Amino acid sequence: MNRSLFALSIALGTSLALATPADTLVYQISSATASVEPAQAVVTYDVLPVQQMYEGLYLNNFGKYEPLLATRFTQSSDGKVTTFTLRKNVKFHDGSVMTCTDAEYSLRRVLLVGTETSLASQVRSNLLNLTGFTPEVKKTYTFAKLSDLVKCNAAGQLVLTLDRNVPSLLDSITQSYIVPMKAAVAGGDWSGTAKDFDAFIGKDVSNSALAQKPDGTGAYQFVARDPSRFVLKGFEGYWGGVPAFKNVIIQKVDSDTARVLALQKGDADIAIVPDRDTLAKLKGVPGVTVYENLPTHDLTGVVLFNQNIKDDKLLPAGQLAENNIPVNFFSDVHVRRAFAALFDTKTYLRDGLHGYGLPRHTTLPTNSWAEVKTLNPPAYNLKTAEVEFKQAFGGKLWTTGFTVPLGTYAGLGIADVIAGIFKQNIEALNPKFHAPISTFELSAANARLLGGKSPFGALTWGGADPDTNLRGLYSSTGILAPATNINDPKLEAMLNQARDAVGQAARKPLYRSLMTYLNQQVYAIPLPQPAIFAATASSLKGYENYSKTNLFRMLSK
Repeated sequence: MNRSLFALSIALGTSLALATPADTLVYQISSATASVEPAQAVVTYDVLPVQQMYEGLYLNNFGKYEPLLATRFTQSSDGKVTTFTLRKNVKFHDGSVMTCTDAEYSLRRVLLVGTETSLASQVRSNLLNLTGFTPEVKKTYTFAKLSDLVKCNAAGQLVLTLDRNVPSLLDSITQSYIVPMKAAVAGGDWSGTAKDFDAFIGKDVSNSALAQKPDGTGAYQFVARDPSRFVLKGFEGYWGGVPAFKNVIIQKVDSDTARVLALQKGDADIAIVPDRDTLAKLKGVPGVTVYENLPTHDLTGVVLFNQNIKDDKLLPAGQLAENNIPVNFFSDVHVRRAFAALFDTKTYLRDGLHGYGLPRHTTLPTNSWAEVKTLNPPAYNLKTAEVEFKQAFGGKLWTTGFTVPLGTYAGLGIADVIAGIFKQNIEALNPKFHAPISTFELSAANARLLGGKSPFGALTWGGADPDTNLRGLYSSTGILAPATNINDPKLEAMLNQARDAVGQAARKPLYRSLMTYLNQQVYAIPLPQPAIFAATASSLKGYENYSKTNLFRMLSK
């Protein structure tokens, strides 16, 4: 570690008295970074450093797919065979040169390792339609099959051969990061051969060698980390040119007030601002730039309902009590419809988004080509909520009552607004209805959600293609399946039919039928599409471009 970076790190760890140097970016976040294993990371502050250190073959730049470690691709007429021409003279952080063998190994690894809640699992679900590595799947999912799926040809190109056309292929390719095979294997990772193939199927690699000592091709390389700080430095061998910042420090600061103060004093270049009320107080502050209306793309805010909650503190399925809920509470469509009718969208738009939001028709992003603007989800109506609750669980829920736990996230003011709306309306509807609120750190809340322990929760989801978005939210094979436990054969068939049709013209009416069905079933409710807000040091340049890619190399001073 160089001397100047070490001195800055110590200063930030002990006080917030020094302004950041011109060659250093300090980004203050509200939650700790956990695993930076590129095949595993899905949580926001895990993905953030991963995106700086690793790269895929293509980049999703605000919905436009741009060449990254590949320079071009071609596809067969049926869309099943995709051939990528790789960029030459690309170096990993360890100094080795990227070859097709590295790309082949990396994509095979993504299709092999990772738990059901990993990024790799999401890629597998999209590309291979895997329902998880069940014993039945393992019988046919062999090293030979994986080798046929991904291989280098004689020209040094990477060839991906699938059994069907996948419209959202590039979406998955952008999230399939290239790693150095030699370094990974030396660190005890999968050998890339058949000998340990079975041992790595679906393996949790959160603590892999790549997680402990990241080694990618990105503009920034790993230096050090501790529970409150993740330190990177500019990679001098980066194929795209040396980035503007020599040093980057991603710093966890729990206190909203402390982050805002650091930004005002010049001790942070970017700081996570919890809500628009706080943002408004930063307007006009010398040295601070406020962004109120940054566009969103491929993102959708939703409240998801869990059909089978994995929490042993809850009651058995079907059992009711005023002081608790059954694990299958949200499996009753009347409960879901009632909760949708309890949510006051106008209040959320006013108090949570301060008016900076767009109305939603479905749970697709507002800019999606498949969005159906003539549809409307269930609307806020307390009388409707009462009618639905009186039908739930054979008419017993209304008289018995319930207690549903609500969760908010530390440092995320919007979550407080959502919980507050539900609590107020739930408890006003019936004196036997209760909704206590607990606050979790974001990483802990995500772990609960992805572990299936949350009855329901709000989150932001993405995906350029509607299949990526909707499959992740609703499919029993999607990455969010452990959080929702939806098991709806009709829904699965509709998802597959819409995905497998070739061309937007053929797919769009199928998505209309699908979205109509989803609005009826209310497996989730859409939140108004927010405009992104942020606050940075005025000396920071390029934040608008950064907000489209999350790449620090877009930034400078």
